[in-house]
Amino acid sequence: MKRHKTYQGSITKSSDLRPNQIYVFGSNTEGRHGKGSALIALQEFGAKYGQASGMQGRSYAIITKDLRKKVHPSVSPEIIKKQIQHLYKIATDSEYEYVISYRANVINLNNYSPKEMAAMYAAFDIPLNFVFEEKFYELICEEILLKKLKDGIED
Repeated sequence: MKRHKTYQGSITKSSDLRPNQIYVFGSNTEGRHGKGSALIALQEFGAKYGQASGMQGRSYAIITKDLRKKVHPSVSPEIIKKQIQHLYKIATDSEYEYVISYRANVINLNNYSPKEMAAMYAAFDIPLNFVFEEKFYELICEEILLKKLKDGIED
């Protein structure tokens, strides 16, 4: 399996990234970047309040939460995976590195576990210009291995 770059800790300020890196964060359907990695994206990486998804300054938003719904998780894994797949396609021919803000040791505001989010990122071949928090990447690798074992059993 190809090895991706990793980082330790959390990214909280623009100086934590190199100039060729894009901060990828979870957003909500309204683009209200008021908490967690979305707030960091707003304050440090050029995210635009009211823009729910896509490129925003030195950041890229993926919608993972629907504020109109009372129960969370509120955006299906299928919808999140489609957005991740789209980002992978964009990134394939990009000179930028995409730094994923998800970490293995935090509770996500979208109410998906880190393991569930890792499975969504592992659902497709990950371009080599993605950078993950070290422990989150370990979860992704576990999911990829499980997927390969399952596919091998079903063949």
